[in-house]
Formats: sequence, C-alpha cells, structure tokens
Amino acid sequence: MKKKEKMEKVFDTKTLTSNFSTSCLKEYSNIKIGEEAKYLFIPHTFSDLNKIIKKAKKENHEILPLGGCSNILFGNTRNRFLIHDQKLPKSLRINRNKVVVSANYYLNEFVQILQEHELGGLEFLYGIPAHLGGAVFMNAGAFGHNISEFVNWIEVMDKSGNIKIFEKDNLKFDYRKTSINGSSINGFILTVELDLKSKSKMEIDSDLKKYLSKRKERHPYNYPSLGSIFKNPEGKTAGKLIEECGLKGRNFGDAEISRKHANFIVNKGNATFQNVIDLIKLCREKVYEKFQIKLETEIRVIN
Repeated sequence: MKKKEKMEKVFDTKTLTSNFSTSCLKEYSNIKIGEEAKYLFIPHTFSDLNKIIKKAKKENHEILPLGGCSNILFGNTRNRFLIHDQKLPKSLRINRNKVVVSANYYLNEFVQILQEHELGGLEFLYGIPAHLGGAVFMNAGAFGHNISEFVNWIEVMDKSGNIKIFEKDNLKFDYRKTSINGSSINGFILTVELDLKSKSKMEIDSDLKKYLSKRKERHPYNYPSLGSIFKNPEGKTAGKLIEECGLKGRNFGDAEISRKHANFIVNKGNATFQNVIDLIKLCREKVYEKFQIKLETEIRVIN
C-alpha cells in the first residue's frame, strides 16, 4: 500500500487528509535534527484544528503543538499528533496601546509590524526565531525583560477542542514557564492581548539594532542550534558553569558545545538526537561534579 493510500485509510475525512503532512521534522527543526513524523498536521483553519484535536482525544493520541520549533529537540515522536500552526489564519487588531494578535506570528515579523505603528516594548525579543505563542508559553525573555510584562490575556483551544480566555490574574509567569491556575498550558495558544508602549520608529529601530548586535556578538549563528540548552540557575549562568568545566568545543558526532557560547549546542553537519542528548548528559554530570548544581533544560525534548 502506498503512503498516500495509508494516509487516506487512517484519516477518512477530507479535512484531516488535506491537513496531513509527511514532511521530515528535520525541515522544521532549528537544529536540523528529526525523522519523519508518523502524524504531522498543518491545519489551514481553526475548524480543521478543532477536528484534528477531537480525533486525537477520541483515539488517545497525545497532542504536541508546534510553533517556530526554535527550542524543540525531536527524537521518536511515536503516535503523538504533532500540529504545526504555520498555516492557520493570522489577525492583528490595534486599539491605542493594546494589541490583539494571532499567536502564530513570528516574533521578528510582529515586532517590525509594531514598529510601523510606533508601538514598542518587545524589542528585546527581536532575533529569537520563535512564534509569539511559543514565547508566551515559555515566558521568553532577554536583557532583563520578559514577555509576561506585556500580556493581558490569552485565548487557548484546549485538548478537548474548547476555546477559553484566561486573564492575567489566572496566569502565573515563572522563569521560562507560563501556567494557568497552577497547571501547564494544556492546549494551543491562539490569540494574545498585549499592552505596549508608544515609541517612535527611530527609537525602536535603535533598540532593534542594539539587541540584534548583542545577540550576534554572544551567540553562534554560523551553525543550526536550539538557542540556550539550559536554564540559568539562580545567581549563575549555565554557559559560564559549562565553560568552567572545560567543555567548550566538546562533541559527540557532529553535535558540539559551541566554542562561542557554552550554553549552545550546534549541529556542524549531520548531528543526531542521541549526539545532542549525550552532550546534555555530559554537561549535567560535569557541572554537578564541580559545583553541585543540577542543570535544568530550557529546550523541550520530544522522545
């Protein structure tokens, strides 16, 4: 039986078949690691998304929302329903300093749109290759700021297909984590309302150049990576701890701890999932041996 025939046998509605993709996850991964997913969907409408989610629930498939895939390390995704939001409709409404926006905007694109409307505050996110929804999910931050400073509410489609709005009072923002009433966000962030600042295009442009320059100075952009691998322990930086263990440049296969920033693992060619996992284990072991500090991953490992 051909691949297309298998797909149509499993997904017996036009909606699900038309939204099913057989693309290799390596194409979506920022670090360019990943095999072909068994179930990868790219819905074009919210109705499609709802149907896919309900089918997953009915058949007991775990759902994994994919955004920019900037911090996801793909291993064996098994029977998970992976759902990418790249083709979902986008909308953006501005009322003075308040912006209601679709979560599937890339951060760079969104920040540039805000600049045209002379709305600032999110310049510190410029250069992060993530979607807005992923940034909210992780409470993305840099240079002393976090996105939580600007979020008013989020709209979520939960894993039963229901749409709910959660005000800021229901949201808890921690270091690289956002939760709802004490629990992890269990579904897709569809829409976000942000409260921003009036700021001239020239001021915004100056800040964008400043932050991007700092990123290029500190981070390795010459090879694919997932950004920071570990969260910074309180009062410390993970990169400095790893560097002090003498691990810069250490490699397994084509995966290497960056010589420029030790909290980055780069793919210098054909690195595998296991290569990266082995480096993560090595960093944890050596940092704990030397400093008695347990490093916690910032990336999401799917296996």
